[in-house]
Amino acid sequence: MHDYISLDTIMGRSIRFAVLASLFAACVTVEPPPEPRGAIKPGQRLIVMVHQSPGPWIVPDPDSKAESAMKVLPLGTFLQGIQEDRINDISKEIQPYLPRPRYDQAVETALIAALKLAHGGQVQTTTEAGISAAQRREWNAASDQLDWRRKYYFTDGQKTPRDYSKILSLDDAVIIDVNVSFGAEPAADESERTLPLLSAASRAYRADTSRLLWGREQRMSDETSSTTLTEFRAEPVGLTDRIYAMSAPLAAKIAADLSRDAGLLPPAPPILAPAPYPEPEPAPTAAPDISTAPLVAPAAAPEVSQPPAAPPAEPAVQTSSAPAVVPAQ
Repeated sequence: MHDYISLDTIMGRSIRFAVLASLFAACVTVEPPPEPRGAIKPGQRLIVMVHQSPGPWIVPDPDSKAESAMKVLPLGTFLQGIQEDRINDISKEIQPYLPRPRYDQAVETALIAALKLAHGGQVQTTTEAGISAAQRREWNAASDQLDWRRKYYFTDGQKTPRDYSKILSLDDAVIIDVNVSFGAEPAADESERTLPLLSAASRAYRADTSRLLWGREQRMSDETSSTTLTEFRAEPVGLTDRIYAMSAPLAAKIAADLSRDAGLLPPAPPILAPAPYPEPEPAPTAAPDISTAPLVAPAAAPEVSQPPAAPPAEPAVQTSSAPAVVPAQ
């Protein structure tokens, strides 16, 4: 007779194997992340390169508790793959109805402006650094958003999917590599709300060796949204406008994380010529103290001199040409 193994026995062995595999994986030594502080030298050239996902990443519903628990086990990789395929299919269905704002350009512009305030060295765009548009397209090639996430968003920490060492003119620089994903996710409060989401996987690499110097993920979601996914499908502009509004805040967060973790030094303040020393003003003359001054009668006004009056005229003497009469003796 043939011996048959029950299904319960097979499942029990599978679960025990999964548990043992997870314990073995926990014992494997994981290479610690690099120490970013001091990795970017004062005055070193930074080249900012922001890439955007080829499509949205729309998560229709949250993980159940069972799914979250299963992802801890090695079997969770298989489960996660199935879930990602489903999300990718839903995202592709919605993608034709969504406008395509350039989130990457908005993030890059704001990020460069913030880094120029935080770093004393030169901060350049890829165009200013001499990187061609064709090279940028090659460095962001992917068949769809799921392929893009697996290539560029989630990567082995010590390996870069883009080999910067091929361009010798970049050898002195540090590449700030930012990968922007946009879409939506369900609210955590188990309501039907869908929250617009903009996130970035940001890393810094030495250009001459492509060695990782720093890495961090930044996420921003619009918690004020009360719109459901069905409503966003009917009015997709509402979703993209809310995502675009988070571009500058996300860039500020990336710059703040990098500045803090790497210990960037801001530019030195400009040296201004000293202002001419003003000439001292003359000391004000003290007013006389009239409290102790003797009282002096005011001088009389001077008399106005008058010309002397003319003397009175003497009476005129009348003369006559007739001979005088001599009286008789």
